[in-house]
Amino acid sequence: MKKAQKYILTFLLFFVSVLSLQAQNIIRGPYLQQLSNSGVIIRWRTDIATESIVKFYQKDSTQTISVADDKITTEHIVQLSNLSADTRYHYSVGTAAKILAKGKDFYFVTGPPKGSTRPVHIWAMGDFGDESTKIYMETQKGIRESYLKNRPDFTDLWLWLGDNAYCCGTDAEYQTQVFDFYGSGIFGNTAFFPVPGNHEYFASPTGRVDRKIPYFDIISVPTKGEMGGIASNTKAYYSYDYGNVHIIALDSDGFDNGKRVYEPQSPQYQWLKQDLATNKAMWTIVMFHHPPYTKRSHDSDAEPELQYIRENLVPLFDQYKVDLVLTGHSHIYERSYLMKNHTGHSMSFNKDSYVVQKVNGRYDRDLGSSPFINKNDGTIYCTVGSAGRLDWNGSHEVHPSSIYSNISIGGSLLLTVNGNRLDGKWICADNVERDHFSVFKNVNKREDLHVEFGSKIHLNSSWRGSHVWSNGDIKNEEIEYQALKQEKIIVKDSLGFLEDDFFITVTPQPIISTDFNDTVSVCTNKALKVTFNVQHTDLRKWKYSLELSDASGSFNKPLLLSESAQSPMQFTLPDSLAEGNYRVRVRPEVDFFDERPSKSFRLNKPAKGGFIGGKNIPFDTLVPLTLRFTGTPPYTYQLSQLPETTTYDSEVIIKVRPTAPITYTLENLKNVCGNGSISANDAKVSILAPLSVEEESNKVFTIFPNPTYGDLIIENQTEKLIKTQIHLLDLNGKKVLSKTITIDKREVIPLNDVPAGTYVLSLKTSSLKVIRKITKM
Repeated sequence: MKKAQKYILTFLLFFVSVLSLQAQNIIRGPYLQQLSNSGVIIRWRTDIATESIVKFYQKDSTQTISVADDKITTEHIVQLSNLSADTRYHYSVGTAAKILAKGKDFYFVTGPPKGSTRPVHIWAMGDFGDESTKIYMETQKGIRESYLKNRPDFTDLWLWLGDNAYCCGTDAEYQTQVFDFYGSGIFGNTAFFPVPGNHEYFASPTGRVDRKIPYFDIISVPTKGEMGGIASNTKAYYSYDYGNVHIIALDSDGFDNGKRVYEPQSPQYQWLKQDLATNKAMWTIVMFHHPPYTKRSHDSDAEPELQYIRENLVPLFDQYKVDLVLTGHSHIYERSYLMKNHTGHSMSFNKDSYVVQKVNGRYDRDLGSSPFINKNDGTIYCTVGSAGRLDWNGSHEVHPSSIYSNISIGGSLLLTVNGNRLDGKWICADNVERDHFSVFKNVNKREDLHVEFGSKIHLNSSWRGSHVWSNGDIKNEEIEYQALKQEKIIVKDSLGFLEDDFFITVTPQPIISTDFNDTVSVCTNKALKVTFNVQHTDLRKWKYSLELSDASGSFNKPLLLSESAQSPMQFTLPDSLAEGNYRVRVRPEVDFFDERPSKSFRLNKPAKGGFIGGKNIPFDTLVPLTLRFTGTPPYTYQLSQLPETTTYDSEVIIKVRPTAPITYTLENLKNVCGNGSISANDAKVSILAPLSVEEESNKVFTIFPNPTYGDLIIENQTEKLIKTQIHLLDLNGKKVLSKTITIDKREVIPLNDVPAGTYVLSLKTSSLKVIRKITKM
């Protein structure tokens, strides 16, 4: 019985455990902390204590990585490290048995590499998380919705400026008024970096001293210098680098060793001074809760702690050229001039003494408003304390340092740091942008460039934004320019406030001269050599092509002969070229040289020749031999048994008187190109043996007509019948006609089907052979 009860109890415990596992839920987060260019911390809270598992993968990747923590807890903190910079990752969180959160909201983009100039997007706001009145709730909701409508593709940093959950910074207030309110659509993909305000410390009567308040349990911030900056070893204040921005987060309400940040002997003040001194980033932003310049909500003239901050921290900001100070506390939006050295009462403020640039920075041509240009000294102070609360103390006095101040509607600040440009936009709860400002560093530059003629150089404007170049480009921040003359290139922004001037001086134009010795006989199929000379540049810097003009010396359609990287260049002119007056030129691989071709030269072609007509010629007392030549005249030739002869004619008839069968051979042929070529088929002509003729006294046959146009008649001059063989051969010895006939008086031999030409007729009897040369017309 007891054994059965034990089994039942074990089953019930297992069943309850399974039910508990299935009932597990996330009640806070996931949310992102300490986002850097190589890692991030992902935190979440569950209703039941379990282990922690994060699974993540790069966008468009199929490889998922898991990071687990076996510690059983409801407060899950998982560090991801060794990530690629500037990369989008998607993630899910849960346990080994169950994924608790995943989907489109859960991703992060790691920070850019240190010193990168890619745009960094920042959302800054203070004094939110208050549901105590309808107007606070409506303001906070409107700001959330306006942010979602105006947010970039991703927000790098979400800066909390203190008093983040009212009234007292309790864990429950953070849960309902912050985490639940902004939800996974923001927390799931946007890392926040906070500072505490005075209301965070309301959670504990000793919180300002011992800092044992919920705020510090909620956050994970870089205290060890792991993201750059000097290690603070406390969550109360810290610093970090993000791209080319250095951000310092201060605690303006808490105590360290009994001292607050504005006391020079305090640990925080000393840390701040050291951090500012070692900072090398282009941009420096300092954030804390209490504003040094404010009116109409809190009053920096009337409240001692604001006065002390102004008197003791502002000189540090001036000394180390802090660019932007973000604060809350006053439930208002205020933006100051670019200012320095003012630490006194507001009545002591005047523009001539304390304003570095007397512009409002709105960067708006319609308003005639210039941005802050080439910011070096001075700081802009922004009070962004109306992201939820919106309170007016009844005073209409605007602090004289303010360019813009608004107490009538709440808003948040969207910042973009893009290279050497910083832009701020105050977007209100009604989705209206009511203030904006732009700050530029190191712009409106003059640059003297001494470059080699024809070189391609990249001209970069000194700012990010719109660009109108004097060469016609109206879009690009950077252009490629080919330096062909001394000139001034100007780029301006479209609003007319920024201008860079590039003064370009070029070396003399490179010259390439082609030298070809036109006294040399230039012939096709002959190895030739051309030299070239380069001036005003290094010959070894380029590759070269050798080109040939047409027969009239024009390079409209040049023929490529050779390629090389040095002089001289060797080439051979093809036999297909016609005779004419040509030029050659050497061209570099670029098109800005002064190209000087060679002088004109005459192209000669080697001699070619041979006999034309029949290669076997009937014997005659006077035989014409015909030679035909091609190539460049004059031609010098020699026939066997005949002396060497020179002629300018392309066709020559030579009359010879053979006395016996003989073969004439074209033994030698040359012209200006040297020895020519003789086709083997056309090199020889043979004179046939003389035709035998019977004596007149022994005439047997009479053959006529000769020449004949048709029939050939053979008459028998004897009184007897004569049987004879008849053969008709052409001059090549081919039989055209062959028959045996018996002639009484006369025999007609039809030759209508025999082509015109010269033939040999042979009549053979038992005692006689007669041979005649017959011509058929």
